Amino acid sequence: MRNLRTLMLGSSLLLLAACAGTRELAAPVAAVAPAPAATAAAPSDNYQLDNLQAIAWARTSAEAEALYLQAYGSARRALDQALADPTWTAATEQTGDFSRLPPAIIVDVDETVLDTSDYMVERLRNGRDFSNADWNQYVLRANATPLPGALDFLKYASARGVKIYYLSNRAGAPAEPGLQPELEATRRNLAQYGFPDTADSHNFLFRDAARGWQEKGPRRAEIARSHRILMMAGDNLYDFIDLDEATREKRDDAVEDHASWLGTRWIVLPNPVYGSWESVLIARSKGADARRAKLESVGVPGVAADAIARGGFEP
Repeated sequence: MRNLRTLMLGSSLLLLAACAGTRELAAPVAAVAPAPAATAAAPSDNYQLDNLQAIAWARTSAEAEALYLQAYGSARRALDQALADPTWTAATEQTGDFSRLPPAIIVDVDETVLDTSDYMVERLRNGRDFSNADWNQYVLRANATPLPGALDFLKYASARGVKIYYLSNRAGAPAEPGLQPELEATRRNLAQYGFPDTADSHNFLFRDAARGWQEKGPRRAEIARSHRILMMAGDNLYDFIDLDEATREKRDDAVEDHASWLGTRWIVLPNPVYGSWESVLIARSKGADARRAKLESVGVPGVAADAIARGGFEP
């Protein structure tokens, strides 16, 4: 029995030694690294989102509504004075003896009497820059809505015997091959809400290069031949006066030179989203270049502006 136990003990020790030797000699199993996850392509920067703050303000803020109501309220209060004063005109193009001419008011369309911010929201969603083709399709839908105060004021002026002219840079003739004229759709859009003087297409003076109607000055001059222009309403400085080779300084000077006309002869509406103010800053730049130009315009130095415009931060 003792010999059997000794034999069994020896066998166990040999087995343990073999196992121990196996653990020491076996190569460690290497951990299998997980396969790298497929890297999705980074989405392109949607530069239209640069306008999100301005669009949200224009569409949702009580302050934006207040400014429209304030502007058209001021216009209504000034109308009696304008009608009573035969020397009163709002157009720098009006010259000669106009005291006996019938009265008229000139209004821009977009962001002046109609709210087209839904088109801007479309651009936020699709990330596309402005194009004449996209804009043309939007205008032809003829579903823009009136801005606060505009319809009531123009109805009031019309009831006082004042002619309303709609002077817009929408296309009176196709802007590009394949596009449609925008006058009739605009007329229908305004007429469905009851805007005055919309039955006659002659009351719409839209951009038409063939007639020399690129800028608005020649069109204001056309109206000034037959009517005394009491007031003009718009969201762009060029709705009131043309400037050659405009700079920020020239634009500021034009406003300061006509400061006494603001709120009476010139009814200026808010538009923080787009306009000639932006063109002065960025010219024809787009994307990161446009963003950089705007950064530099508010005092961010060039190297930092370049980094920030491309999604980084100031070095």
